[in-house]
Amino acid sequence: MTRLSRIDIALIAFLTLLAGCMQDHPNQPLLNKPPKTFLWLFPESTVAQGNSRQRIRWWGEDPDGLVKGYLLASGKFSVNGQLSDTLSWTWTTKNDSVIAFPLLVRKDTFTVAVRAVDNTLLDALPEQAIVRFLPTPYWDKNGDGVMDPADQPLPSLAGAVDLRGSGLPLPLLNQPPTLVFAQSGNDPTVVMTEPETTYTSAAFSWVGSDPDGDQTISRYEIALNDSTDLTRWFYVPGNIKLISLVVPRQRSDSASSEVAADVYSGTYATTRVLLGSISHLKLNSLNTFYIRARDIAGDASGVLSMPSSTGKWYVKKPKGRLLIVTDYILSDSTAALSYYQNLFAQVSGGEFVNSDVLNISRGLTAQSKRESKFGVLVPPYIDPAFISTLHLYDLVLWYTDQFPSLALAQYPLFQYVRDGTNKGKVIFSTSFENSIDPRGALKDFAPIDSVSSVPLSSGLLPRFGDTRIPGGFYLNSDSSDLSDVYPNLQFGAQANYSVFMRPLYRRADAKYIYHMQEDSRVPIRYVYSPTISDLKSITSKGLQSWACGANGVILYTSDGGVTWKRQQSNSALTLNGVQFLDQSTGVTVGDDGTILRTTDGGTTWADHSVVTSEELLSAGFTSPDHGVIVGTNGLLIRTTNGGASWNSPSSRTARSLHSIAMLDANTGIAVGDSGAIIKTTDGGVVWNLAAPITPKNLLSVRFVDNTLVYAVGTNLTILKSTDAGDTWSIIQSSPGGGDFRSVFFSDASNGWISSINGLIYTTNDGGSTWTQHPTILTSVSGQAINDVSFTDAANGIGVCTGGIIIKCTDGGLTWDTEPKLPLNVGVIDGAGTDGKRSFVFIGLPLHLLNGNVANAKAFLEKIVLDEFGF
Repeated sequence: MTRLSRIDIALIAFLTLLAGCMQDHPNQPLLNKPPKTFLWLFPESTVAQGNSRQRIRWWGEDPDGLVKGYLLASGKFSVNGQLSDTLSWTWTTKNDSVIAFPLLVRKDTFTVAVRAVDNTLLDALPEQAIVRFLPTPYWDKNGDGVMDPADQPLPSLAGAVDLRGSGLPLPLLNQPPTLVFAQSGNDPTVVMTEPETTYTSAAFSWVGSDPDGDQTISRYEIALNDSTDLTRWFYVPGNIKLISLVVPRQRSDSASSEVAADVYSGTYATTRVLLGSISHLKLNSLNTFYIRARDIAGDASGVLSMPSSTGKWYVKKPKGRLLIVTDYILSDSTAALSYYQNLFAQVSGGEFVNSDVLNISRGLTAQSKRESKFGVLVPPYIDPAFISTLHLYDLVLWYTDQFPSLALAQYPLFQYVRDGTNKGKVIFSTSFENSIDPRGALKDFAPIDSVSSVPLSSGLLPRFGDTRIPGGFYLNSDSSDLSDVYPNLQFGAQANYSVFMRPLYRRADAKYIYHMQEDSRVPIRYVYSPTISDLKSITSKGLQSWACGANGVILYTSDGGVTWKRQQSNSALTLNGVQFLDQSTGVTVGDDGTILRTTDGGTTWADHSVVTSEELLSAGFTSPDHGVIVGTNGLLIRTTNGGASWNSPSSRTARSLHSIAMLDANTGIAVGDSGAIIKTTDGGVVWNLAAPITPKNLLSVRFVDNTLVYAVGTNLTILKSTDAGDTWSIIQSSPGGGDFRSVFFSDASNGWISSINGLIYTTNDGGSTWTQHPTILTSVSGQAINDVSFTDAANGIGVCTGGIIIKCTDGGLTWDTEPKLPLNVGVIDGAGTDGKRSFVFIGLPLHLLNGNVANAKAFLEKIVLDEFGF
């Protein structure tokens, strides 16, 4: 062998390397090599029968690039060489997943297949995108299994995917479902159990789960009192989690010991569906409810029972047509119940001798009732269990203390009375605490529109909202319908009753049936108002009046002030002034530039507010389009288009302007702090400041005629002008003597001034002399009459602090509070489609009206026989 030199060896190595380089870099690039896919059952173990939820891990290797993602398929198919292109694949970038297999039998074999996809795939796919390979690779966007225009072709996928892929057959064993009773949403540690005692209505709810997928639960099986008797099991579809058991009265009335109960799914608020009936519910005995879950493979959960071994469920057989619902925890609760039972036993020839009692307040305190908690005998599922219980009876007497469980009564009584298939009748008797019905529940089920919200007091001194009722006082029948007069009811002989009583305002389709007898004590104790907010201003047109005040309140009366209703202002700001041009068109103004207008008598109020932090205090409109508004810090704004736009002429003062009066379209006067008086003669374009005549704050101004004008203010100040406001003179001023709040004239002779100390001053000679008259507010410290309005020389209304309204019919000599007695405390609903009534609401405890038992019996007979039609 010839020895090679170092140069020869180097030359050979160079030629070899050159040849290799020429082989790896031809003129045409090499084809992409597909990735390889690997699949692994986690944790790594010998594949044997496992449960039907398996964790699978996979990965891919690409010899000439990167793995971009994977296509995943699972189900019942075989793996023989290359995977079938007929499969539906799911795109993912993950490397593992827990996969559930829907076992229809106890044992089966399923397959998991994975295909790696490298980075030559040019399309971006979202997680869980469905991919199919036939007829060509595409993203099946609508999931319909057919390539159509809605789908996206994937032409690069064929060269990017591992066509062989990796598949793993898994022999699986079905796992049985599990079952628990439903838990409280407020406290997960509390199981929703039936009360220890019920009538023949109950509801049960549960939560089923299955390791193989909750959708594999095919049914729930329930039984009563014996889980070993296969004939007792009743099947409930697997998608149902709440059922109620109800025994119709015609069935339970004829049964002695055991009875079949109807099984319903759903609620009254949704749709109740009768599923069938279940046997062996025991009457007047302890019962047990059993349940288990069964899946589509036939495996069952363990059997659950309710009650638990430490509890009990006693089912009482209904006895009569009357259910007495007692929501009463006061010390006389036993006597109250006995009174109702004995009284009903005398009605209609003893038809209600057998009555049932449901104590919904058992276990409660006054505080827990205030917090809307329910007693231990109230079922956890108000709908349907509690409603179904009410429907077992034709008549419900529901009586409460001053803490009524309105949250419990709200929907069940609404449904009970209005259910067309089983329309019940209700007598509801209650008293009220200091704060009443913040949820507005009463108007949902009772025939009342609202209840007065004035604070109540049981203090020692006579005051507004006094709750003490002398023994022997009457509930007098409403006599507006002489053909339908009720017997008077009377309080017992006890000296005084401390009862939280409030006036009721009926719904439009209802009628009053009782009012408290007129109070002759001095001062009158029963004084109420539709609001407790301070009232600032009032305006009247005939029998109609509107008053406004703090917290956005607007009150309206259509009967000269006898009754009042609140209109919806949609504002929480203080409204300081209100003016109506006629019975339809009005405006009210208030804090932070608030301006509200109405063209339908206040049924709706439109917002025309301006952007300012000032308080608007008074409005003077001469037509729907033309008006001027004044406010704090000399603010003055003017409109000529009904408030669509505003301009701000100079008021010539920085003092707050409290009141404006427009004589006509041209002439107007505004008054304010420190004796400020300004006047316009061109409709508010230009204003002139009058020469100062007093340092007192002027709060109200009023034209008597074309030339005579009065203004009043602090320290009992009265100013007078006889030349339409050009010059002024001081008629009266008394340092430290209180403030005049408003002045009003109904004609050239008759006028009134209201004061901060509850006095009204009158004149019948055009203001030459003034005489003071006390009102009921005179004896109540700190109450001011902020404004008065008269429709003629006799009839007037005043609005005051604390929401108090006063009224006179003799020109201001004497004043009564409004709403004027009678104080309505009893209401009955309108007649229904059957021509009969359904609901009586009494705002006092009926059992205290035992001063005349014969009348009480006559009252119940009139309600039950005449009105309800029993």
